[in-house]
Amino acid sequence: MTNKRGWHIPTVTLPRIRFGSGKERQHDPVMTYYLVVLPAVVLSVFGLVMGFSAQTVTSIAQGENPYSAYARPLAIIVVSLLIATVVQLVPQRWFVYLSPIMFVGALVFQSLVLSPLGRSEGGNANWVKIGPIMAQPSEFLKLALIVFLALMVSKSASKRSDLRAMAVAVGMPILVALGAVMLGRDMGTAMVVAVGALGAVWVAGLPKRWFGGLLMIAVPTMVLLVLSNPTRIRRILAILPGTSKGSDESAPEQIDHSLWALGSGGLTGLGPGASREKWNYLQAAHTDFIFAIVGEEFGLFGTLAVLVCLGLLVWGMIRVARESSDLFVVVVASGVASWIGIQTIINVLSVTGLGPVIGVPLPLVSYGGSSFLFTITAIAVVASFARARAGMRMIGRPDEASAGRDPRVAPRRRAAR
Repeated sequence: MTNKRGWHIPTVTLPRIRFGSGKERQHDPVMTYYLVVLPAVVLSVFGLVMGFSAQTVTSIAQGENPYSAYARPLAIIVVSLLIATVVQLVPQRWFVYLSPIMFVGALVFQSLVLSPLGRSEGGNANWVKIGPIMAQPSEFLKLALIVFLALMVSKSASKRSDLRAMAVAVGMPILVALGAVMLGRDMGTAMVVAVGALGAVWVAGLPKRWFGGLLMIAVPTMVLLVLSNPTRIRRILAILPGTSKGSDESAPEQIDHSLWALGSGGLTGLGPGASREKWNYLQAAHTDFIFAIVGEEFGLFGTLAVLVCLGLLVWGMIRVARESSDLFVVVVASGVASWIGIQTIINVLSVTGLGPVIGVPLPLVSYGGSSFLFTITAIAVVASFARARAGMRMIGRPDEASAGRDPRVAPRRRAAR
């Protein structure tokens, strides 16, 4: 190369640095399976312990034996884990066949909130009481919607660029599900359902410009829903700079007790069972605000450990979606990962005061029969996809070539006859 005066300037070419072999890394399918299962088991056991710790004081205050009072939620958790163990053995074709039945059944179940069976909890009429059983049907609707969207997208794969066809196949089920959830005025759950559905269809190959238009409709709708409810307005104003009145120690609110719990825990916490805020100071200590009790008893290290486990769980499901070439598997795994991810973010923001108090549980850790049952079942559905890809044994014989075979071991060739 020469400059304006005609002097020759030598050029130096820097070598291109390439990390690794330059090839796309192939993930071990067995590791992917355990990356989904192990964090879920750890969180379930930890949630079992924390639920007992936080509920003990409430049981004693009501004059009940805390051990016998916890027998019922313990039974629900154990049964849920047994159901999840069976679900993760079910082949994919079963979910494909059952997805329409699940979706219709979930909508019917959700509509019962308007019947005499409907019950109101925390200002939301989103519960159904059938005999001694109190259930939240919207938790089932989350899973049913994602599985049904996976079916509709996979069946309409050739029409993914057709706006009218996708509006019927994808948009209509989402709108119907959100409308059913809002029958109980539960905007927090509706947000989780919407994000889970959005995460499911985002990876389905639909034109990305459609999501921009969807956002332009969703934001004004959310604003109108917030403005239509004084409680929602008050919670939004509580986190906006310049609109909050600050903490009043003479009349502390729920978020004040939550922050005090997190602050008093320090790095290592006060110790298991040593929480002070759970003594009827912090409302919903065993459900929506269990994260604050974790911080108080196990400190910053405990809360970070919970978040790491949840992050590993979400990452495991993302790996299931990335490693699969089946559109049904990709949509379901992405939808469940989005559901658990956004629910975790909303809960942590609410507990730490960085977001409005919306009232959604921390996945697998908060006490709640319906939430735990259908969350662990959704994880089991994704685990079944990972299990099938890893060649582990399933119910029936889904693949004679790989059933029961370790994928790390090359299959033996049959002897020629």
